[in-house]
Amino acid sequence: MRLSALLLTLLAVCGTALAAQEKKELSCDELGFTAEASCSDCDTLEEFVKDEELVADCHKCCTRETTDVKKYSRAELIIDQWRYNSLPQIKDFVEKRAKAYEPALKVTFAHGASPKLRLSGSAGSEAVRIDNWKAANIAEFLDERLDLNAKDEPKKYKAKDVTYVMKNKQK
Repeated sequence: MRLSALLLTLLAVCGTALAAQEKKELSCDELGFTAEASCSDCDTLEEFVKDEELVADCHKCCTRETTDVKKYSRAELIIDQWRYNSLPQIKDFVEKRAKAYEPALKVTFAHGASPKLRLSGSAGSEAVRIDNWKAANIAEFLDERLDLNAKDEPKKYKAKDVTYVMKNKQK
């Protein structure tokens, strides 16, 4: 009887140790973290989730941000007029903050377009969807990526120069 209890206890201890070892060997993908996760995302996760082990796993799998960010001389915020009115954060950015980025930033209303920022310049081009971004996030992204003093001078846009592009002609 004592031998079976001892064996059962030994099996439980070995099983627990084996489970702990398997957890340590799990890859980041198996833990649910992708290679694109930046360490600042882990900091944000820590603000909302009070699970120290989860945050520690996140930090093990995150990619440190490099300070070598591509800079662009021009940016275009493209959005559908209807979506513009239904996304107050983007509308707030356009009405209150976009002028600070002129003449490098142009706002374009395109029928059926999802909200996005298109950046271009001598470094190439990049497009980013901004559907659920807050006005502060858009400004922070442009501060980081848009070089307002670029040698590659962007086309000068007037403050009231807003382009309307129709993808499908309506009768």
